[in-house]
Amino acid sequence: MKRFRNAICLILGILSSYSLLFEVTSKGIKFSRSNTMMLTYLIVAIFLFVFYKKYLGNFKGKKTYRIIALVFSLLMVFGYSYDVAGDSSLVFGSISLAFISLLKTIGYYALFSTAIHLLNDIIVKKKLKNPKLPKVLALFDKHPFLFSFIVLLICYLPYIIAYYPVIINYDAANQIKEIMGIHTRYMDSVVLLNPNVYITNFNPIIHTLLIGGLFKVGYLIGNVNFGMFLYSIVQVTIVISVFAYAIYYLNKIQVNKKLILIVLGIFALVPLFPFYAMTAVKDVIFSSFILLYVIKLYDILKYKQTTKQYILFALLVLLIILFRNNGIYTIILSLPFIMIFKKEIRKPILIVLLFNIAMYLGYNKVLLPSLEIANTSVREMLSVPFQQTARYAKYYGDEISEEDKEIIDKVLGYDDLGERYEPDLSDKVKNEFNKYTTNEELMDYFKVWFKYLLKRPGVYIDATINNIYGYFYPNTSAWYIYTGLNEKLPEAGFDYHFNGLSGLRTVLSAYGEAFPYIPIVGTIANIGMVVWIHIILLGMLIVNKMKKYIVLLLPAISLILVCIVGPANTYFRYILPCVFALPPLICILYNELREQISLKEEGNQKE
Repeated sequence: MKRFRNAICLILGILSSYSLLFEVTSKGIKFSRSNTMMLTYLIVAIFLFVFYKKYLGNFKGKKTYRIIALVFSLLMVFGYSYDVAGDSSLVFGSISLAFISLLKTIGYYALFSTAIHLLNDIIVKKKLKNPKLPKVLALFDKHPFLFSFIVLLICYLPYIIAYYPVIINYDAANQIKEIMGIHTRYMDSVVLLNPNVYITNFNPIIHTLLIGGLFKVGYLIGNVNFGMFLYSIVQVTIVISVFAYAIYYLNKIQVNKKLILIVLGIFALVPLFPFYAMTAVKDVIFSSFILLYVIKLYDILKYKQTTKQYILFALLVLLIILFRNNGIYTIILSLPFIMIFKKEIRKPILIVLLFNIAMYLGYNKVLLPSLEIANTSVREMLSVPFQQTARYAKYYGDEISEEDKEIIDKVLGYDDLGERYEPDLSDKVKNEFNKYTTNEELMDYFKVWFKYLLKRPGVYIDATINNIYGYFYPNTSAWYIYTGLNEKLPEAGFDYHFNGLSGLRTVLSAYGEAFPYIPIVGTIANIGMVVWIHIILLGMLIVNKMKKYIVLLLPAISLILVCIVGPANTYFRYILPCVFALPPLICILYNELREQISLKEEGNQKE
């Protein structure tokens, strides 16, 4: 029996090694015979054999974890095919490829299932002890918020100095140009209510007014850099304050000190946080509010709230809605569900929800039109069908009738539609959307869209997966930070520039670019892995009978769903709110799990 088990562990070790390391092409396995790769294959296989020998079959199988392991395995197999070939041909292209994919799935499944069960076992059984803090860190206990704020500020200072006045991205530059009365491409994408009003709701108005208004202050005193620095002060203060509050809150609910200090270290030393804190982009402040929102959802679930606290919560929800055009979806897909688990909060939560829906409708349907500010285009919600049509036009355009081409042409422009198609980015397709398209023309387009969906559903599936697989496939992270000087403002005649500390910027940029490749800690910069962690957390909540805390994952799930219907594959800014909230979220859920286990142990002792 022992020999049989050893044989199984050896086979699974070889299969898992093969799944992790072997490349596959349309001709089959691409096997490297170099000495280095052969040694790598051998080392990984031996390590996995020992791993399986020690842990395989040691855990009581949990159906939820087995399902997650299978899902992860399929994501790896199909993700690889779409990443390399742009379709599922490396899975279904031939009988041999299907067999190879099956073996890879088995190898991945054995690894993921064992690892997830082991992780759950460690978390449930291992109790962390609070460490003895050095004298300097003892100040943390007395003033957790102030201590955290100062530590973060010190760690962020090199970035603040090196990238004075602030880093701006393409959208931010255009938002500033809107405030300064300069034509932008956003005006071309929407139906203007007044050609003399340059501001649009393509980006959140409140953020445009904030960044553009402070830029204009600098412009009026003859120093636009100073105006941009005022913005950086506002944003960095918000980010650091929210992070410090998160640390304070974790300490307040008595999370293990070791975990709290790890979270503080992550916020202080992982470069994506200071880099984005110094980057003028709408997602940063929104991400900070999402972190506060997740903490507040837990607080409402766990503790009784006062009227004042509900009012502050309502204002936080309003800020989420105002600072991101899709913020309303995050609220609608998360807030109502909290009422399921706690009867006494239903009335105040319903009031908060209805108040903010009314504010959202009044803002978009009454206030903006009265100010003659054009709202965002419907095209922003149609990336998925537009990409599907474009892919069909590229590969099977000869099957589309002339009549149908004319219908598509009225909406997207057909002549070069196939040439504009990019599998992982819809911008070139949706940017040619006819902003004057009528409802009738859009309905005709969707009739044509549905017609070809029935004819070749595989094309539509390939188009969709190509535009989203990176959010679920960790091997194609597409990590990025903003480090360079955006030329849009200098080109418009504004004296926006960095200071002379190019050497410091080079060092910080190199650290930022290298960070994702640091083992384990670099995981937080991997989009696919961040999504996987949320899926594992979901599984753990289900397995450990903590289903009401799934509410805390709903903001992240809603944002991931927005990414699925969004314009770009593996776009880090879109997942940034999940990254901001993840470290404190893990601590909160771990703390709740430990508390639940302690209560069970106390109950067993009494019995």
